Parts: sequence; structure tokens; C-alpha cells
Amino acid sequence: MRRALLFLFVVTACGGTPPPNDAGPPPEDAAPPPPMDAGTDAGPPATCDATGGGALPSGLETLSYYDGTGGGMLAMQSWAVTSGGSDHVLATERAYEQSRFAIERPTRVHGFRVRWAGTGELPPETLLEAGLYPDFGHNGFDMWSSAPYWTGTRCVSELDADGWVTYALDAPVEITQPGLVYVGHERAGEGAPGWWFDGSTDAEGSCDVFDDCRMSLNLPDLEPMQFNGLTLPLPYDYLVELLVEPIGDVPAEPWFAAVPDLTVSNRVSFGDFDADGWDDFVTTGPRLYRNRGDGTFEDVTDASGMAAIGASGNGVWGDYDNDGCLDLFVFSESLTARDRLIHNECDGTFTDATDAAGLVDPLLGEACGDVADVRAPAAAAAWVDLDADGWLDLYVANFICWDSGQTYADQVFLNRGDGTFLDRTAFDGFSGARQASRGVNPIDADRDGDVDVLVTRYRLHRNAYFENLGGRRFSDRGGVRGLEGELVGGYYGHTIGAAWGDLDNDGDFDCVQANLAHPRFFDFSDKTQVLLQDSSGVFADTAGDWIAEDLHSANGIAYQETHSLPLLADFDRDGDLDLVISEIYDGRPTDFYLGNGDGTFTRELLRAGLTVENGWAAAASDWDHDGDVDLAMRTFFTNEMPSTGHWLSVRVVGNVAANRAAIGATVAVTSGGVTRIRYVEGGTSQGCQDSMYLHFGLADATSVESIEVMFPGGSTVTYTGPFDADQRLWLMEDGTTHAGWAPPAP
Repeated sequence: MRRALLFLFVVTACGGTPPPNDAGPPPEDAAPPPPMDAGTDAGPPATCDATGGGALPSGLETLSYYDGTGGGMLAMQSWAVTSGGSDHVLATERAYEQSRFAIERPTRVHGFRVRWAGTGELPPETLLEAGLYPDFGHNGFDMWSSAPYWTGTRCVSELDADGWVTYALDAPVEITQPGLVYVGHERAGEGAPGWWFDGSTDAEGSCDVFDDCRMSLNLPDLEPMQFNGLTLPLPYDYLVELLVEPIGDVPAEPWFAAVPDLTVSNRVSFGDFDADGWDDFVTTGPRLYRNRGDGTFEDVTDASGMAAIGASGNGVWGDYDNDGCLDLFVFSESLTARDRLIHNECDGTFTDATDAAGLVDPLLGEACGDVADVRAPAAAAAWVDLDADGWLDLYVANFICWDSGQTYADQVFLNRGDGTFLDRTAFDGFSGARQASRGVNPIDADRDGDVDVLVTRYRLHRNAYFENLGGRRFSDRGGVRGLEGELVGGYYGHTIGAAWGDLDNDGDFDCVQANLAHPRFFDFSDKTQVLLQDSSGVFADTAGDWIAEDLHSANGIAYQETHSLPLLADFDRDGDLDLVISEIYDGRPTDFYLGNGDGTFTRELLRAGLTVENGWAAAASDWDHDGDVDLAMRTFFTNEMPSTGHWLSVRVVGNVAANRAAIGATVAVTSGGVTRIRYVEGGTSQGCQDSMYLHFGLADATSVESIEVMFPGGSTVTYTGPFDADQRLWLMEDGTTHAGWAPPAP
């Protein structure tokens, strides 16, 4: 979105279209000379004080994008932008000229070649500085200009007849993970030399598609309220070449293997709707897929009656009538479609129970864009037993009208226990204020037996954490608990998703909150937070100083502009929770981190092999029953990590006082003297849902000493072992157990 908006700043001399090439050399002049001998010494003459003329090793690979068609330089253009109410001609402004390169494997960067222009009147000893720069947020056009990997100079006298010159780094820079780097230089303004660029690489000239525009201008003196000024992606390519040496081996097999012909939409929720022990799933549509019992899926949207209901959106699973069959609440981000409650008839078919249940999603009498009368668009929903009466209630997170910026109040529905619901919106301590809610994550964070509710919010709004005080009373204690975000300059963040898990293995739940944070608002917009809970129930962000750590937090998280939904699971079964963070916007890659067990993470993009861009949201399940956690994020990925760790799958069933699906229960498994905790979720941020079959990595433990389950309502049941590892256990609230993939007989 930002790319298109920024390009609209170009208004003078371009008539709302991409800036023209006002002048420039003929195509043959734009073509580079034959490559220089990389093994020769490109050192400066004695009268030149340049620093970038060392020798380069032979055998380097050259990365470049230009095609030599057409050409020009900034000084020849009349392009202008409107900023601060005034027009600014780009050629007269101080600007960083920037050329982006994609690094796809571990690489050493040894140097680069640049074709300079506008140097004809300069003294021969004039220094031309250029450098190699880190990426700034992976948006495709911003580099981290304040902390270059390396900068060096060459003299005008060292340019060849066409203006080319090579820069050799003092020492190679190693790029260990796939990502972006930039070659750039600061152009002083009017009359200053600059770089040649070639013809358009984007026929539409919009730069809307991430890879279409690799050339950009950063104007640090414009838009002073923005952290790094104004950056413009442009549909051209600078005549710049990156000289690299691939290093290390590319894994022959990634840790995650894409399942052919199985793609899903931007949301997915796992739930065993036919109660056969195999996870099924629903994705946006809704489209319903049944697990055949061998880890493959069939589309049963039509056969199940789901299509005939006419619902729109994604859903979250919960057994609201406690009949042992998972029902589905479908929430819709549409302005016109109703949210719907879909009842599972326990025979593989579904019926619409919305009206019978009294669930209201009213027309609001408000307009949004072309829609004259809207319903509140729901970004997420979750099942949660708010009053601990054994019946699942609903929290619906409502979002925004993008045309007007109007936000909407969340909705709360209390289950009466007779198949109907009572609207308790803005009652019992829940807020009735209009906020841009993006997700809802119920959790018994303080492990007192009742379930609390975290609501993640967008548009720089504070997050809400409704702490359950018992007796159907809630209080927003996000500020007290450290979960509302960090207030800087009157703003919080764009929190899209959150995930709960014990990151440091101290026996309590910690929280990861994924924030979208634009580079231009980097100084005040919240970045992704890893929040560790202390013994007093307060959460503290462990990020430290992002700038001092070269755009990494102290806990190992790398800054990306569009973090969306975090997901925690022990993918390698070593006993520590690992982290996946999806992204939004085209071209934005998925982040994968191995957990270190102390609240810190190690980034592993190459070996993970998660190739999804603009993943949006994610969910996890061991859908193929091989003992490890698989991942769904637009594409289904089977887990192929070479782990030797043991595991346990746990399914909790409420059959005394808790809801039948045991949503909201906390499970603590002790093995090898170490206790690990999980919880049964009724929905996550962005309206996704991980499996209710809880997965525990046990490292080298071959058995489990005991399991403790705290059911919603506070009753605690202890199941004394030993239990063998590498199996599924069914734990009933009445204290009985069952071993095996399939559920116990009724």
C-alpha cells in the first residue's frame, strides 16, 4: 500500500504518470563496457586519496538488473514532489540514490561497480563516495543509511570512458540469511554528480508490485515528521553491479516441504469436526476440508451443506452446545455479510443456527464507501468461557472502514446454555468504545482458573487485556500488566497478531505481539514485542534498543515492516518453543526462528524453506500423525526437520463441569524433571486456530511423569504416570485416560 501512495507524491511534470526520461544517452551509451578483470588491482593513482580501490579476488559473481535500454540521470529530470505544501524538484534536493539487491543464499559481498554521471566538470581528484547498506524493513525501497556495512571513495580520474568504476570493500561483508542489501550514495543536490539509470522496468509505472522497482530515492530533508524523510520507489534501474561470492551449502531439503495442490486463503482454522482423531480445517470462504485419515484432505464444502448456508469469511471451532461435535462461528470482514453460527449435526453436515441462537450482527445505519448501510467488519473471533459455567461464549473483534477510517465496537455474546446467546457488548467490564481490533486471544495468563482476553488493535491504538476477576467481571489491565503496547509520542502500534507460550521455560505464559511498523514511523510505532512474564504477572518487552542492535531486538527478532501473525510451536521437538511470523503485503517473506529456551531466538530463513510471501496468517497441526507440528500459511507445509526429540500429543475433554472441547484449559506436562505448558485455544489473532490436539516436544525424555490440567473454572486434575512418550493421550475431566490416535469409545 505504501509503495503506491509514495509514488503519488510525484505530481509536477509527470501528470500523475511515471516520471518520463526527459533526456539521456542513447541506448548504446547506457550499455556497460566489458567487465573489468576482477583479479587486477583497481587501486588509485598516487594523487588520489580514494579508499575503495583495493584488489578483488577472481571468480566473483555479478548481480545486476539493468538492461541498458534508454537512460538518464536525476539532474536531467524535472521530476518534483509536493511536501509540506511546497513543490520540490528532486534534482535540487539532497537525496540518497539507492539500488536494491536480493540475496537468496549465504553470500560474501566483495564490492560493486557503478556508472557515474555528471562528473565532466569536476576536478580529477574529486572523491565519489558510495557504500553497501543494510535493508530497512524489507519494504523494497528503504535502506538503513545511518549504519552502512561499508563506505568508500573513488576519484573522478579513475572512471573509465563511460563513467564506470569499481569499489572494493576493505573486507567482505557476509550476509548469512536471505534478504536485501543496497548499494547507495548521498547526492548533495543541485549540480552534484549522480548515477545513470536505464529505462522503465515496470510497464505500468506504479511500483505496486514489490519486485518491479529496485531503484529508489530517499529525500531525508523532506517530510520532517517522518523518521527517515520521504522515500520514492521509481520504475527504473541504476547501472550498478554487485560483486559477490556464494558461501556455504544450500540445504538440499528444507525443513518444511510444501504440499502440492493444497493452498488455502489468508486464514485457516484446524478442528476435528467429525471427531475421528484427525484434524480437519476451514479456510476463508468458508471452504471446509475433511482429513481422509491419512494426512490428505478432501473439499466437503458442498457435501457438508456449508456452501448452501451462504456464509462469508473464515471460522473458529467450538462446541457451543456440548454435544461432542465442533460447531463453527463464521465471522466476516465484509461490510455486508452477516456473521453466522453454523451448527454441526454430528453426521458430517452443518446447518445455520444464527437466528435460532439469537446472534445479532445488525446493520448500523452507517455508510462506508459505496455501501450505504454496513455491518461491523469482523477481523477475528474466539470461543471462550467467560463466566466459567461450562458453556462457550463468543468474543468478536471488529475492525475498520478503510474509506473513512471509522472503527467499530467489539461484540460479546454470553451462552445461556440452551443454544441461545445474550448480547453483553459493553457490559461486565468490556469496552464499548470503537477501536480497530485486529485479533482476540483468550488465555488464562495468570493461571488462576478463569480465562482472560487479550485484544490486539491496529491504527496505533492501545491493546486491551481484559483480566477476568471472577463473577462475570472484567477489567482492562493491559497497562498494568504491560500488554497494551509502548506509548511513544501519544501512539502505540499496529498490533495485528499475538501468540501465547512459555518462551523461557519458567512455568508461566509469555506473549509475542507482532506489529506492523513502517520505517517512516520507526521512532514511535511499536515494533514486534517479545513479552516475558515475571512472578508478579507483569510482562516486559525484551527488545532493547533496535537501532543499537542494527535493526535486531536483543531477543534475536529482526525488524520487518509488516509482521502480521506470530505462531509458537516446538517444531524440532527439543522442548523449546519456536516462532513463525507471517507478513502482509506482496514480496514480504515469512520469518522463522528457533527458540533458545530463554526467551531469545535464532533466525533460520534458508533452512526453514518457508517460501510464502504475504502469508497474512497461519495455523499449526500435526495433521499427518507423524509426531511433529506441520504448518498452514496460504500453503500447507509438512514438517521435515531432522529432529530426534520425543513428543506427546494431548487431547483434553470436558465431561464434568467444563465445556466439552475444554477450550481455555491449561495443560502442564512434566517429563525429565521439566514442566512445559500449553493451552487449548478457541481462536487466535486474525481469526485463525491451531489444533486442539496439543503438541509437546520432550527433547530426550522417553516418558512423562505426570500431567496436570487446569480446566476453565479452576478445577485441577492430575494424571499420574509414567506415560510413554511418542503417543497421543486423551485426558478426561473425570480423571480417566485413553491412549491412541483415535478417540475413546463413547
